[in-house]
Amino acid sequence: MMEELAHHILDVARNSLEAGATRVEITVEEDPTGDLLRFSVVDNGSGIPPYVQRQLANPFFTTKSGKKVGLGLPFLQAAVERCGGNLEIRSDVGRGTTVVATFPYYCWDRPPLGDMPRTIVSLLVGNGHLDLCYRHIFNGQSFELDTGEIRSRLKGIPLDTPEVLLWLRQYLAENLNILSGGGGYEVARRAG
Repeated sequence: MMEELAHHILDVARNSLEAGATRVEITVEEDPTGDLLRFSVVDNGSGIPPYVQRQLANPFFTTKSGKKVGLGLPFLQAAVERCGGNLEIRSDVGRGTTVVATFPYYCWDRPPLGDMPRTIVSLLVGNGHLDLCYRHIFNGQSFELDTGEIRSRLKGIPLDTPEVLLWLRQYLAENLNILSGGGGYEVARRAG
């Protein structure tokens, strides 16, 4: 079972990569005042055929060879339902997929957001070619990381080298800490 929303985000983004996506946009919006936590994963992958879309909530259905179950989206659906939230999946074959999960911020049953810097870095390991845009909004203030911009500053050094990944993780953690008001990213992501 996935104990953090970051695990769900990583699972959906990895599905994007398996569907041939070259660009993934991840947005996390935390609005404690409005009692809202929402994340979205948007990709330009191959999309999901209608016959597969109808089966997405079925844990005994998967398109991955060698697997008998596909628990990622059913677990996310269950987490959303426990909180009275909403899960929306839109997909166009040949154009990509959008997954949006919305939760009440202060629902006791909502998993914590989790370690987003680790999630973003994990997604880039072995996928240094990926165009990834990560946007995090907290109380109306936002931070954005775009690998295209970082790649241009690296002047040929691959994004997925260990030193760059370590720097990226620290950079993300520092900026998310600032975004959350300096009270410590750990505090902000465990709230709720």
